[in-house]
Amino acid sequence: MEQLNKVLIVDDDLVARFLVERILTKKKVSKQIVTASNGEEALAVLNNINSQETYPDLIFLDIKMPVMDGFEFLEALQHSELSKLPIKIVLLTSSFNQQDVERAKNYSVAVYLIKPLIGENLSTIMI
Repeated sequence: MEQLNKVLIVDDDLVARFLVERILTKKKVSKQIVTASNGEEALAVLNNINSQETYPDLIFLDIKMPVMDGFEFLEALQHSELSKLPIKIVLLTSSFNQQDVERAKNYSVAVYLIKPLIGENLSTIMI
């Protein structure tokens, strides 16, 4: 598995962010891991990247978050210049709701996973 340059984890749950970060670090998935606690913070991270930095190759995105949830983030991303970037987005959520699964199909989402992230899921994501 080729190591990514940067991964962004977007989740309001500190423990969930920690667990994903730990798995990614243990598996040496990425050189750099950045976190945000909601969609608004994630957009700020993406918009504040300067020319010397790289955009994330992969975003792990929760759906249910305060301030700006995952779908609101996807909507904002879709209507911005950032939508042209080759960023793989993985929805990593606790939602089993079939409406959420169907709604995710309206966006450029690579995979819809139910928390917690397990190491075996990484091979599916990294393809």
